[in-house]
Amino acid sequence: MVVAVVLVFFCLVVVLLYRKKKTPEKRPQPAPGTGIPAGMEELYQVGVDPCSGDVPVMYTLHTCRHCVRLKDFLDKRHVRHTLVFVDDFADPARKELMNTLRSYNPRGSFPTLVTPEGRSVVGFREEAVKEMLGLK
Repeated sequence: MVVAVVLVFFCLVVVLLYRKKKTPEKRPQPAPGTGIPAGMEELYQVGVDPCSGDVPVMYTLHTCRHCVRLKDFLDKRHVRHTLVFVDDFADPARKELMNTLRSYNPRGSFPTLVTPEGRSVVGFREEAVKEMLGLK
């Protein structure tokens, strides 16, 4: 009995010592005044004008599980797209991104996928995304 308790204790210690610790994701810090993180100025411009590029723009949040599903769907089908993580930006940049998002999705919910032609799908609705992007 004592041997079993010691063995269980040893196993727990080994698991606790060797389990992989998750390091917090380091997100870029928005610049004071503009709210745009350094190096993300071009991405911000795409987010403010999603029809200026040649690929769909997906407005997303780091914490959105539906956003992850839509991103995985697009990746598996090799659809080029641009991700705009709205929560990477601070005001006033975030407000401007949200104004643009609301012009395609008045509720301002996530994910919102916008094509260069200005068509959009709100949420992860597989059939609607397939139809909008011409996928099988």
